[in-house]
Amino acid sequence: MTKYLIVKKYIDEMNYCSLLSGGAPDNEFDSESQEISDRITCAHTEQDIAGIIADVFNRTFDHKNAAACFIDCAGKIYTDLNTL
Repeated sequence: MTKYLIVKKYIDEMNYCSLLSGGAPDNEFDSESQEISDRITCAHTEQDIAGIIADVFNRTFDHKNAAACFIDCAGKIYTDLNTL
């Protein structure tokens, strides 16, 4: 599985603001997933990844969520990236 597909899997699973379950298209978070996958590496920690996710989603949706809000998603991404 590619880095992008790992990120997309867990970003879609996170279902930010319940958009996917509310009827948004399956590609709703594709651009965010692409940006996140472009910015992260296997050297990043879970906290680093959570910070990157927070940065992308806060900018895209004009929110002010702390990185801690994304730690579960970041942990899943981190685990899968480090098994590639």
